[in-house]
Amino acid sequence: MRALLVANTFATTTDDTIQAQVVKELTKHLDLTVVNTSARNDAIDIAKTAQQQGFELVIGLGGDGTVNEIANGLLLDGPNSDGPLLAAIPGGNGNVFARNMGLSENPLDATAQILSALDSKQFKSIGVGKIATNNISRWFLFNAGIGLDAAVLAEMESRRAEGKLVSDASYAALALKELFAKTDRKHASLSLVASNGEIFRDAHFALIVNLAPWAYLGSKPLNPLPLASHDTALDVYAPTSLSMRAILRLVRRAMAGKSAESEKYAIALIDQSRVHIQAERPMWIQVDGDVVTQSTELTATHVPNALRVLAN
Repeated sequence: MRALLVANTFATTTDDTIQAQVVKELTKHLDLTVVNTSARNDAIDIAKTAQQQGFELVIGLGGDGTVNEIANGLLLDGPNSDGPLLAAIPGGNGNVFARNMGLSENPLDATAQILSALDSKQFKSIGVGKIATNNISRWFLFNAGIGLDAAVLAEMESRRAEGKLVSDASYAALALKELFAKTDRKHASLSLVASNGEIFRDAHFALIVNLAPWAYLGSKPLNPLPLASHDTALDVYAPTSLSMRAILRLVRRAMAGKSAESEKYAIALIDQSRVHIQAERPMWIQVDGDVVTQSTELTATHVPNALRVLAN
């Protein structure tokens, strides 16, 4: 099988030694070509030509941002269920997609799992999400968000650009700072329009989940919408209160994996083919943990059977 490994050597937990070990194992079983990214969005252009060049498998070695870029390259001309397989070897900080697909956080163990899945033909065609704003269109594999979570990620990217370390602890600290020092917790400014046209108002931020868990804090999944799956449309989670009581309850329930459906402090929309979100002021927007723009609105749509992936 002809395979392309797209490696982001700038990812949090990836280095030359890990890449060399991964390449050594993959080369034993695959006709492998390796390309390193050198800048943001490089992987989009690299993956875009993979099918034209006859690759049957494209593997991302890096974080969720790298895998998202590869997916966007494969989907640049629209749904691509007959295109190359997509697989992910974790090399970032969160590695949510790889973990949600049942892969180990250890890149060498994940490599072995991928090779085993290839042998047993564990392929599946998945549904993906797509956001559109007034200035950008972007596919996402497992989640997108507008507001608080994206603002935290924007601050993390700024810290990385300054050479500061990124970790789960720093993420938690930045989230607390954003929530209690920067967020207007009394004034909710988001409105949501569900697939059926029903309008929901007064949300503080919104998470759009295509595959649960939404995120991880260390080894602990944060899972406010545990039924979110590639086999269904999008689920949306939008808190309507950020009082201390509400925050503690929402965090507790998310860590316990209890669904936000019927939650008194949050809007939960399940299995949505389309959701439109409007904000009173520009807010940061992220896809798969990668901040992409600021906007006062976004439309998220679900496209079933859009992409083939390798699943453990």
